[in-house]
Formats: sequence, C-alpha cells, structure tokens
Amino acid sequence: MAIGLLVDATCDLPHEFFAEQGLGVLPVGIRIGNANLEDRRDPEQTARFYKQHYDRRDALHAETHAMSASEVADEILARWALECDHVVCMTVTAARSPIFSNTTRAAVDVAARSREQRRQHGLPGRCAVTVINSRTMFSGQGVLAWEAARLREQGVEAPVMVARLTELADYVHAYFVAADLYYLMHRAAKKGDTSINWTAYAVGKALDLKPILHSHRDETGPVAKTWGFGAGVKRVLNNVLLQIEQGLDVPCVCVSYGGDVDAVDKLPGFAAFRSGVEAAGVTLLVCQMSKTGAINVGAGGLSVAFVADRHRFS
Repeated sequence: MAIGLLVDATCDLPHEFFAEQGLGVLPVGIRIGNANLEDRRDPEQTARFYKQHYDRRDALHAETHAMSASEVADEILARWALECDHVVCMTVTAARSPIFSNTTRAAVDVAARSREQRRQHGLPGRCAVTVINSRTMFSGQGVLAWEAARLREQGVEAPVMVARLTELADYVHAYFVAADLYYLMHRAAKKGDTSINWTAYAVGKALDLKPILHSHRDETGPVAKTWGFGAGVKRVLNNVLLQIEQGLDVPCVCVSYGGDVDAVDKLPGFAAFRSGVEAAGVTLLVCQMSKTGAINVGAGGLSVAFVADRHRFS
C-alpha cells in the first residue's frame, strides 16, 4: 500500500526534508495590504518573504486563509489519488484554524470521487484520506510529520501509523519565544485571543519581559516569562535538554526560527544545545518558520518542539 504524507503550510520542517520524503503541502493564502501571497513552503519564496517583511509591522493586519474543503479535495485528487492508496494528512491544531475541519470534509469527497478516477487509469479501489489533528503548531507539527516519515520507512501499515500518530499528538509539546511582544499582542487581539492581556504587555514592555508560550493538546498560552529574548531562548533550550535526559517518545527535536536560519546557531545557548541533542542520539531539525507562522506570531521568534508523555516545564 502506497502511503502519501500531507501537511499544511504551517508545518515547520527543513526544505530538504519536504523534498526527500515527498511530503505534500496544503497551501495557505496570505493577504498583506494589496498583496496576495501563497504559502507552499517554497524555500526561495520564504527567504524572499523574510527579506521583505523582517522586523516590520506591515503584517499586523494581514489575513491568512485556509483552503476550502472543495479546494483541498481537488488538490488531493490531482496530486495524490493516482499515486497513493492512502493519504495521511496532519494539520495545525483544530482550535486555531479551519484546516482540520475543511480537510476532514474533503476526505469524504475524495473517497467518493477517487474510485472512478482510479478505475479510468486501471487502478483498483479508492484513495483513502485520514486527517489527524496535530493539536499543536509550527515546530510541533514538524516533529509529528518526521515520525510519520520514519514509520513509513519502517513499512508500518497505514492503520497502525494513524493510530500511533493520533496517540502521539497528545504528547507533542511546542514552545515559542516571541521577539516582538507588541506584534504578538496585536495578532492575538485580532483573533480574540486573551491569553496575554494588554496590562501584561505594558508591564512586559517596561521590563523587557518576554513570554514563553506552550502549545499542547489544542491549547496555547504562556507558561513563563523572562527578562529578554535571549534569556527566554536559553530557558526553553535547557528545558528541552532536561526532557531529553528524562526521555522522549520520538527521537527528534524540531526548531524553527522566524528569520534567516543561519542566525539560529548564534542564539544564546544554542551551540551547547545542539551538542547536547546530538550527543544523546536525538535528531535535531532546524528550519525557517513558515510565512504563515511569521504572520501570526511575528518575525524573529523561536519555536522548539518534542514529543514526551511525561513533561513539566521548569
């Protein structure tokens, strides 16, 4: 059974991984002023986006648009229905985007339409689509997709893979340290998110406090705050190293950065972090944050994720 793997454009992974694994991407539309963009995780377009918008607040009032159910169905039928017997699609948390619900409805449409399409090409049966809510965002989605690719390489059948990924989605922990608190507050307010209020922003601005956000099981909110971005980064990285010592459910850590990825190694504590992760035999993925992610949380931020059943931030 040929299994195709599909994510939406908010999933953070190295561009090389997308290419090597044939990982499909459901695009996300972006509107900034009069400019209409599309996020397909194209490396050149992503790099150009950051050069044009880095450290600017033009995107404060930007809009992102998920594909409709019919658009998702058309995309899968055109790209996957003849190549795969089963497509496993992992989406951003259903709590913050309609991508999961739209793709779930699209799966029904694909099941109905793909049988005749495949018959005309001499292929039996239909193309089945299973949609998994990752219950997280950004680098958290990346860790889950990495594990999906590993399971496929091991020859795991689709039903077993789906069951395992669905279970692991409950154990994904993604942390985010914002570089621009003003931007983060405005975007959160625009979406009706009150996890960080304006009083907290005023205090944070005066003291250069940076919130550390945690995305887990469809909920995202602050778990700590530090004096300065660098201190926040070091605290998150140290927590991840501690968790590696205690054990991971997936031997992978994913890091995404809202800017030039070469800057990641220069962040406070990252060199020691990289050494610690590699010494533990854990795969470290470092990549550029998606355009969609940067629109929603601001450029210059860092997202770090792993999978662990037992975890507490300290």
